[in-house]
Amino acid sequence: MADEEVFDPRGLLAALDRNYVTYVLIGALARVIRGTDEVTHGVDICPSLRPDNLERLGRALEDLEARRADRKRLSLDEDTLTQESVIRLRTWAGELQLVPEPAGTRRGYEDLRRAATYEHIGEGLRPRVASVADLARMSAALAHEHEHKRGRELQMLSPERRLDEMLGRRRQERM
Repeated sequence: MADEEVFDPRGLLAALDRNYVTYVLIGALARVIRGTDEVTHGVDICPSLRPDNLERLGRALEDLEARRADRKRLSLDEDTLTQESVIRLRTWAGELQLVPEPAGTRRGYEDLRRAATYEHIGEGLRPRVASVADLARMSAALAHEHEHKRGRELQMLSPERRLDEMLGRRRQERM
């Protein structure tokens, strides 16, 4: 029997809590806590990008033995975090995604923290969870981005576009 991947969301959140990391819980786990009926296999957070918080986040990630899923070097400076939309990490407790500025938000953590509330999830943990309205806003923005990307892909596949490209190339070849 194959080894199943470990998913211990409380273990992930406890490591963040022990290191006093400031963040808002977003994504599927936040939606589950808010009442949706879905299954998730990872934890998504929007961390504060203040330098002292990034230091604490770094310590928590060391505790979690976090490694980037893409095998790049893990760097938690503000420049790196603002350049990447999602940083996927693997930890001993499961997948953790750092999302500095989630789709549909303005200034990430600073935007989300206002309406987020602390929710008791057992074992003494009370993560700050994004509001239902903010979760809906992020989901809608992601769906819009996904549909926009799909629309561009479909445009690339359209026969008219391929014909235009072929004719355009032939015109350029004649010149």
